[in-house]
Amino acid sequence: MINVSENKEDFIYRPSVDALMLSVAVFFPGRALGVILSGMGNDGMKGLMALKKSGGRVFAQNEETCVVYGMPKAVVDAGIADKVLPIEEMAGEIINLV
Repeated sequence: MINVSENKEDFIYRPSVDALMLSVAVFFPGRALGVILSGMGNDGMKGLMALKKSGGRVFAQNEETCVVYGMPKAVVDAGIADKVLPIEEMAGEIINLV
């Protein structure tokens, strides 16, 4: 498990999407879906990369429906998004996956 308080230089955002997704990748390899929605910066990209490498899936919100396209853009630019979707389609795609 990732302890954010011990890794202050690694996790500048608090709460940290990276810390959450890194933990999910470790404890649920191949059985997880990471969803990244509108937000500023690149928090989540490293964690979702680990989740993807562990066999998980990654969905990102598309630019057109984001208020701020920073976090989803980092995931899309890294090439780890399995699907890039408008927010109004996200719930349906999650249900279809389960």
